[in-house]
Amino acid sequence: MYGYDLSADEIMCKNMELAIVPLASIEQHGTHLPVATDWYIAMALGKKVAELSGGFLVPALPISTCREHMGKKGSVWMDHDIYYNMLKSILLSLKEQGFGKALLLQCHGGIFMAGPLVRQMNATCNPDFMVAFIDICNVFSLLYEKGIAETSTELHAGEIETSLMLHIAPETVNMAVAEDFVPEVPRAYLNYGSIFRASPTGVWGEPTKAAAEKGKAMLEFAARYAIEESERIFDYISRKEKIGYSDF
Repeated sequence: MYGYDLSADEIMCKNMELAIVPLASIEQHGTHLPVATDWYIAMALGKKVAELSGGFLVPALPISTCREHMGKKGSVWMDHDIYYNMLKSILLSLKEQGFGKALLLQCHGGIFMAGPLVRQMNATCNPDFMVAFIDICNVFSLLYEKGIAETSTELHAGEIETSLMLHIAPETVNMAVAEDFVPEVPRAYLNYGSIFRASPTGVWGEPTKAAAEKGKAMLEFAARYAIEESERIFDYISRKEKIGYSDF
């Protein structure tokens, strides 16, 4: 049972301290993956983290910020300031209910305001409420270093995301039309134009290298990494001593 499957009374009895909030996006993922790819991955990762931690799982938030995918219908976004304040309000609602910790699982690389929000929450709510932040894009390089991923080019709809989807929701994947494409510009150029300016298909990586078995191993690794890293973060926050007037 996950947090959202329980009744309010059951949640009260369990007295969970950790709330898990997966963040996703509805956006294009090339010709071979559905626009809900990030949401599928966020839900699967959230469930796995909840299983390992016993935390309260909030269903993955499906819509965030993804203007870098403008050009083809199906990508749905909100403005950065609206998303910032919405997510801040959600975190404060968890704090008000008595959760002492929140773990944000960012499963869409384009939520660039998440870092500043996490800093703001920890600066103003510490030590009563702590927020840890795991960005799945940081896991991509680790998967390559550990030999779980074959390629190091993943950013969007490449080997890793496609492998995860072949494991999580294979019926939504059309490998017959998967094409590799690695743009010549760096990721930061998404600030200057749609991904379609850099990649005609909207893919940034090598999906033809994907496999369901890889996806299973990737999900397991990502979940355990999220647990271990969030525990290190919460421990770091908890051990901090007051500096002058500040607990931050």
